[in-house]
Amino acid sequence: MKQPHSQLIRPPKALASCVAGCVLRDTRGVQLSDADRVNYFPASPLFTITVVLEGELRVAPKILSLEALRILPVAPKLLVLPPQPCPQMSWSAGPVLATTIAFFPDAWQQLGGKLDGTPPANVVDGLSTLASQPLSQAWPVVWQGLETIWAQRHCADHPPDWVGSDRLKDWTYHLMGQLVQTGAGRGLRSAQRRLQRWTGLNRQTIEFFAKVEDLHRINATDPDASPAEIAVEAGFADQSHMGRALKRATGFSPVTLNQKIATEESFWCYRLLGERF
Repeated sequence: MKQPHSQLIRPPKALASCVAGCVLRDTRGVQLSDADRVNYFPASPLFTITVVLEGELRVAPKILSLEALRILPVAPKLLVLPPQPCPQMSWSAGPVLATTIAFFPDAWQQLGGKLDGTPPANVVDGLSTLASQPLSQAWPVVWQGLETIWAQRHCADHPPDWVGSDRLKDWTYHLMGQLVQTGAGRGLRSAQRRLQRWTGLNRQTIEFFAKVEDLHRINATDPDASPAEIAVEAGFADQSHMGRALKRATGFSPVTLNQKIATEESFWCYRLLGERF
């Protein structure tokens, strides 16, 4: 039986400090129940652009029941979202082909986007290629266009370039290091204001997301570690603190979330990203 296709697409090296990554979801030609057409996503500090190439999506900024998802309005074919403080969901009534590109917040502004979620016009124009050509031909064109825009951006007040990484923790370390080295004022308040200008987020929020992301890396590298050991290594006070943070980011306790990742189609994105908690 044909299965849904989910793909994680890494950006080329020239865009690694701009694009965190892309995900592609294709359920065309697949028999799925309504419950299996639900998509769960964690809270995120990234700006995202979702392009719905075929089908329709209904999108919720929080965890809802399937009945509530059904009556939501259909999302635009090109959906732009700023950082999301809560876990998100979407649902498609039928087959769907969609892709989401995630940008680091400081890069989003350098490209010309706004912190309220207003996207860079030239980036949106470049994504039109995805709808006009087969994806195998469209992606190289999209990457090339983004590379050109990224090479031409100019912002007087932004963190210097870095080599890029697919880990939020690496991005966080880079930002925090630059906060004390960039700008005329190097005090705590000046650093906090620069961070807000660069990302629209405060330090506590950025560090929260980095710690939550670190949980699955630790779990993967040391599968025999106890939950208490994983919590401490990730920077949480204890196991209970970790559980509360994970529920804030995903909507579920660690035990429930791991069970759903292992058994439910609708948690495909967690599996794709290799997340286990």
